[in-house]
Amino acid sequence: MSDQWDVIIVGAGVGGLTAAAMLVKAGLHVLVLERNPHPGGTAYVYKRKGYTFPMGPLGFSTPSIVKDALSELDGGDLKLLQIQYRIKAFDLDIPLSFPFPRMIEELSRLFTSEGKAVKQFFKDMEEIVSAMKFPGIDPNRSILEKASEQSALEYLSSLVKDWRLRRVLGSIGTHEPYSSLPLLAAMWNLMAKEGIWYPMGGMRSLCERLVHAVIGRQENHPGVGEIRLGTEVKEIRVEKGRALGVIIKDGMRIDSEAVISNADYKTTFINLTDSKTIPDGWNRAVLNAKQTQSIFQVCLGVDASRVDLPSFNEADRLIYKPSQGDFAEEMDWNADEIHPEALASRELEVSLLSKNDKTLCPEGTEVIVIRTEADYSHFTKYRPDWGKRLPEYQDYKMRLGRALVNEVENLIPRLEKAILIMDIATPLTFEEQGGRSGGAVAGWSWDYEDCQDYLPRELVRTPIKGLYMAGYQAFSTLFMGGVPTAMESGKRAAQAVLKGAGPVEKITIPVN
Repeated sequence: MSDQWDVIIVGAGVGGLTAAAMLVKAGLHVLVLERNPHPGGTAYVYKRKGYTFPMGPLGFSTPSIVKDALSELDGGDLKLLQIQYRIKAFDLDIPLSFPFPRMIEELSRLFTSEGKAVKQFFKDMEEIVSAMKFPGIDPNRSILEKASEQSALEYLSSLVKDWRLRRVLGSIGTHEPYSSLPLLAAMWNLMAKEGIWYPMGGMRSLCERLVHAVIGRQENHPGVGEIRLGTEVKEIRVEKGRALGVIIKDGMRIDSEAVISNADYKTTFINLTDSKTIPDGWNRAVLNAKQTQSIFQVCLGVDASRVDLPSFNEADRLIYKPSQGDFAEEMDWNADEIHPEALASRELEVSLLSKNDKTLCPEGTEVIVIRTEADYSHFTKYRPDWGKRLPEYQDYKMRLGRALVNEVENLIPRLEKAILIMDIATPLTFEEQGGRSGGAVAGWSWDYEDCQDYLPRELVRTPIKGLYMAGYQAFSTLFMGGVPTAMESGKRAAQAVLKGAGPVEKITIPVN
């Protein structure tokens, strides 16, 4: 049994839904197939006992990309709130969402002997990002090449004497910036100039807009769109170098003129496509590609009357580092178990999601999310098969989660006794529910060496005719990730389909 469509899209993530909506608007018949019982992909949110918890991004930068795409699809606007960040660590309380002049003023006041170093740091951050857009005249000694000669850690250690200031300047983002000075510069500039934004109603409202654009049957959408949830694609059919549709898990064949995969690269080319149809070099690149770390997450619904939240008076999100000493200690993820207090001693991101969005929780309660980086491979021993867990898994992740809660009580007094519901996610959860291979939260681990051409990386086309990619790994503009990247990739994938863009043989992704 089979049916026929113009385009089949594998995965109802932000990139896939954006591509589908664009193609429906252009008059095509589009079928979106999603393994999970919900749309959203990495932007998925879920409900527990009246609380809405995230399984993906808590905000995004470059909001113009998101707003422009939605406006093109349905003519509507998107109400956004800018997220205010602060770092609370080492007896310091410092805002991180200010423009560079304010940051220089604030840090120079707190670190009186480091004023010169502070000014130099932000001058360097601006110059490095400018060089990303406009390479130096002398390609052999450009600012970017100089920046690539040392890690962020080496740079900060040579510039700053006070270890607390080194920690503050290196705190933007997660542990990833410590390996790349250009990445640290890019993230500081995004924070100061673009900001991080949260859509009113959360990521759920964004996904609902995209779903409606696919299946809403509006006048400006002359095509036909359908989304089938709980439908797992087993294989992308390829014959004579061309994608001809898919085979779903129950064996049904669905034919199409083109396929867009919103699954990530590893899932698409390792699990869904016959390796014989793909060049060896492409397969090797995908298999060995560097990815960002995953995370360990604790979601809490708490009684607002029993918890103290003054730490969030001036911020929505806190970067908190409880332990003393210079830079993060290395975690032995190869151990059978890591000590819960060791995980809790690392850099934590603590968000009061309900501060500006009361739709996330029942009246009189709050939603708090605690995140920290975690190693995917450490948790795989607890999964005998996809979707299954060993009995000791629940106990282990609960001990880790309670350690994070206990540590965060230094920020939020009485937190533990105020908890009404606690839900914990590991890298396994982010892989299975969010559709991220290895639970990678930010796609490819781009660094300077991967971006020497200073140009956006578009990975929409593949070596298979009629097979295109969308999603957080399919496009990159020098470290810009998340929702804007996914939406832009979906738009470009749709354009490639409409143009009949041909295949490519060379892949340009970062490899180990």
